[in-house]
Amino acid sequence: MDAMQSQTLFRQQAVVSQQQKIDGAILLRPRLPTLMITVLLCSWLIGVMSWLLAGRYTYTQTVTGWLEPARGITPVYGPASGAIVSEVLVSENTRVQKGTPLIRLTRDAILHNGQSINDALIEELDTQIERLQSQYRLTQKGFTTQQQRLTKAAHRLTEDRSRLAAMRLLLDDKMALLDKQIQSFTELAQQGFSSRQQLQTLKTQRIDETYQRQNLEREWIATLQAIEDNQFASNEAEHSHQLQLLNIENQISELQKSLDQQYSQQEIIITASTDGRVTNLNARPGQRAQSNVPLLSLMPFNAEVSAQLLIPVAAAGQISPGQSISLRYDAFPHTQFGTYQATIDSVSAHLLLPQEVAQKPLSINTPVYLAKATLQATSIEHFNKRIALRAGMTFAAEIAIRERNLMQWLFEPLYELHGGVL
Repeated sequence: MDAMQSQTLFRQQAVVSQQQKIDGAILLRPRLPTLMITVLLCSWLIGVMSWLLAGRYTYTQTVTGWLEPARGITPVYGPASGAIVSEVLVSENTRVQKGTPLIRLTRDAILHNGQSINDALIEELDTQIERLQSQYRLTQKGFTTQQQRLTKAAHRLTEDRSRLAAMRLLLDDKMALLDKQIQSFTELAQQGFSSRQQLQTLKTQRIDETYQRQNLEREWIATLQAIEDNQFASNEAEHSHQLQLLNIENQISELQKSLDQQYSQQEIIITASTDGRVTNLNARPGQRAQSNVPLLSLMPFNAEVSAQLLIPVAAAGQISPGQSISLRYDAFPHTQFGTYQATIDSVSAHLLLPQEVAQKPLSINTPVYLAKATLQATSIEHFNKRIALRAGMTFAAEIAIRERNLMQWLFEPLYELHGGVL
């Protein structure tokens, strides 16, 4: 029954195959196309891994800058706003020495009556100076007259003193003679040879002479005091006269200074502050000067140019002296002329605000650091000719910030998710 059921359910070959057992492992032999595909995939995977590990990726920062002489460019500004350029005394590329006149400026305004303010002020100052000079001459004349009067008074007092001295001597002699006579008559009167009346008369004369002597002495003292007062007045007049003259001279000096200043303000000559070559000549006759806009610039003679770079704040911490940079000059397209190398020399320690670089070839809207770099070549070859780089040329620079292999670069986004950077 069972045998009949087996024959019914399964084919005879399947039943026989199940009853036969084979010892050992079964090896499937791959076909050639499958083997080649596997080898190629493994080789490609190894090559990709090697490329990712050996390949390098460089992070760069693009900055802008310009060329200027290594010793810098000297801008020349007007001394004050409002002055008008009356004459330009130099031309572009003129070589000048220190102190050479560059530009003549005038500054003036007109009153309601059409008169120049400068002319009116100068006329008024001249009038005041003339009045003070007249006062100076009158003061000297008055002092001379006063000194003559005091000198005459001194001579008169000296004569009075001499006269009084002579009178004192005469009066002293007369009083001495009276004293002798009184003594003689006193002796004669005692002996009875002379009357008392004569003796009394002599004594009365002696009293009168004593009174005259006292009056003469008072007059003598008054004369000496007058001589002293006259000398004091003369010295005081001399001192006062010197003070008056000094005061007038000071006033004239102040007015003359104001007059010179008015003349200098009316016409201003701007001179070169250093040796150099005139460049960026912006001044034109009739133009009004502005205090924040240079009229021209002075470039040093035969000065080699260097690169000035504006470094953003975000990249300043990763840039240091000694780094190499690649420059693409705007005047020479890099697709035709290529890039040029330079080396950073220094990076400023402080920020530059936008207004501090307002007069540079480039403008900025945010604070930056200023870096200086030395060019490896100061000229460019074009059609077998060397073209010198000029100050003021602008460029874009590529600065290598950091470098890593491609594997690190590939997995950096995943690593940053965990709060780190490869």
